[in-house]
Amino acid sequence: MVTDLLLVPPVAFGVFLLMSLIIDRVGDRISNDRDATGGSFRTAWASGEDPPAQSARPNYRLYHVGIGFTIVHVAVLLVATMPTDLGGAVVGLPLLAVVGLSLFALLDSGRPSPGR
Repeated sequence: MVTDLLLVPPVAFGVFLLMSLIIDRVGDRISNDRDATGGSFRTAWASGEDPPAQSARPNYRLYHVGIGFTIVHVAVLLVATMPTDLGGAVVGLPLLAVVGLSLFALLDSGRPSPGR
C-alpha cells in the first residue's frame, strides 16, 4: 500500500524535490566550510592560483555533436515505447523523418558555407 502511494507522480515528485533540497543544503554547508579555510577553493583557477590575465573564450566546437546525440537518444526512447501495430507506425515513421531532417540541418549548420 505504501509503495503504491509512493508511485503516484505528485508524491514521487515531492519526495525527489525534498531529497534534492536536502542534498543542496548539505552541499552548501560543506562548501561554506571550505570557503572559511582561506578561500582557495573558491578561485577560478586550479590549485588556488590566480587566473591568467587574458580571459579565454570558450570553444563550442563539438556542441552540435552533443545536441545530435540528445536528439537521437530522445527519438530512440520515443520509438521504443510506441506500440508495434499500425498506429505506432503511423506516428513513428513521421517522427523518425523529422528527427532525420533535424540531424541533417544540425550537421549542415556546422559547415561554413560561402553563401551565408
